[in-house]
Amino acid sequence: MRIKIFIAFTFLILTTVAQDFDWSFKKMCAFWGGKDTFKPREGGSKAMAGDKCSFTFPMATDTELSARTYCETYVPYHIISVVPGPNTVCNAEATLICASGWVQMFGRCYKMTKELMTHEQAEEHCAKQEQKSTIAFMHREALPFRIYDYFTGVYSLWLEASIAITQDLIYDVAGGHLLLAIDGYPYNLPNVALARVAPTEKAMVLCEYTPRMNQAESNYLLKRYGEIYYPTIFTSDSAYVRTASVLQRNDKDPSMDHEYCKHVLRPFLQTDDAQAAVPTREFLDALKKERVAEIIRTSVYSGDSKVASRSNPACSVSDSRNYGMEFPGDGKNFFKTMKDEPIWSEDQPKEVCDGASWSTGIVLSRSSPAGLEVMSDARAAPIYCQTTFDVMEYGDCPENYKPFYRKETGQKFCHDFIDKPRSYDEAEADCAGDGAHISGFTGQEELDFLDSLLDAAQEEDDVPFGHENSIWLGAKRREACNRKGIQGKEGGFNPEPTHPCSRLRVFEWVHGVAQNPPDFENRWIGPLEPNFVSDDEKCVELLKGEQTVWDDKNGDKKLNDIPCNDRRLYYFCGKEAPIVSKKNIL
Repeated sequence: MRIKIFIAFTFLILTTVAQDFDWSFKKMCAFWGGKDTFKPREGGSKAMAGDKCSFTFPMATDTELSARTYCETYVPYHIISVVPGPNTVCNAEATLICASGWVQMFGRCYKMTKELMTHEQAEEHCAKQEQKSTIAFMHREALPFRIYDYFTGVYSLWLEASIAITQDLIYDVAGGHLLLAIDGYPYNLPNVALARVAPTEKAMVLCEYTPRMNQAESNYLLKRYGEIYYPTIFTSDSAYVRTASVLQRNDKDPSMDHEYCKHVLRPFLQTDDAQAAVPTREFLDALKKERVAEIIRTSVYSGDSKVASRSNPACSVSDSRNYGMEFPGDGKNFFKTMKDEPIWSEDQPKEVCDGASWSTGIVLSRSSPAGLEVMSDARAAPIYCQTTFDVMEYGDCPENYKPFYRKETGQKFCHDFIDKPRSYDEAEADCAGDGAHISGFTGQEELDFLDSLLDAAQEEDDVPFGHENSIWLGAKRREACNRKGIQGKEGGFNPEPTHPCSRLRVFEWVHGVAQNPPDFENRWIGPLEPNFVSDDEKCVELLKGEQTVWDDKNGDKKLNDIPCNDRRLYYFCGKEAPIVSKKNIL
């Protein structure tokens, strides 16, 4: 059946701007009476499904098999379902997006130039197109017939094909180039035939490029993958694929899981648009519906993970909650904290022993809802991979917050100085109301930055500092380290450097505001601090100005342990900058 279609006049539109639907699919839909059934995708290149249309052809079919065979032959898009009958209905989906002016057929984008040129000129012409292209390649037998159907006023055009197709040509000029003869008469061939002609001949050219992989196309491919292997899980914004291999987290390479997932999905995506699964609440709920009694490892781990933390046999419960995962960024990965996300099982994340619980997993046999649990690094279990078509980066800090880039962790952290004296618990509650926590620092540069903000507050806002003024920091003494010092004789910490209650580690950042252990060891105001002499000095203050308690000693950027709620201090609220995605342009 000949289906001469609309393309001849529509090629007057040559603009190749990015768009949110496939131009040629919409045109074909309208030509075959499907205008009222056309449903464009929602979300452009990030849409979970493509453009859809119901094509009705004046061709009778009596079975679903015959209808599908017809649809797959004449509709060069994904066939979702068919309806046989006096008129055959093909429900089709275009997942890829070709630029305006390019016609999509079988996953490639084509443009016809109706100008006679040699083969060499045709190659140069295609290479100069805005969408870098080549002479079209015959990647399936039906393509020449769809070209014949779609493009009017063409009698011969340059085409490429594999040697398996061209080895038995009837018209074959040695040293020539392949041509599709729509009109085969000049070569004594039937219409729509292949011939290798002399280099001096001229023909029109069909240029071709492969559109960029997008979420809708990858979803279609992974749905087919799930018919053979493990079922693919779909959420509102991504697809998740269970891998068969059992891996352990790589302590020295946090990006290993991402690289593994790129390798696993590359045969299906033909791109590197994949990463280890981000365990969102939606994904966990969908995973639970699979009703599989197994353990799944996730790529969320403790940002405090260090080999040195395992070098002491003493065990201590940690409240740091500094859990998150590495995200592929624009040229560099970065660590995003996830301790406040609604993805955790009850009372998690809970490190029962610092030296053996840096990783996380999901035990699907436990009661609903499914959630992450802290597990040992030694846990070997399968992971899920996810498609991702976003390039992630940090956005701007919220209003009033000042940004600081943490080189140690790759984080962009935001600090807001609050000049309203509060107890520690009151300050934490105020910060939490803004989605933040009492802030912290990672090293000397960030401590200098916080101190400069205090200087600015004093100079610009007349906030008084000196003589016992100080700032709350978001760190607390470990519950297992309530060792009382002896005034003037002994500090309230363990003298062994690697012990969980050593001077370096007796305090820890809570709520994931910085990486543990804190950079505190050489910053205490006195040689025996932190001393825990009041039996309640579980919080820490950042000093500023002269301190009369220590004989007017300059306390700038020094630390002291104090009770959490006996005093009212200034404080910083801190939170990670929002993570946003760069928009992909087709």
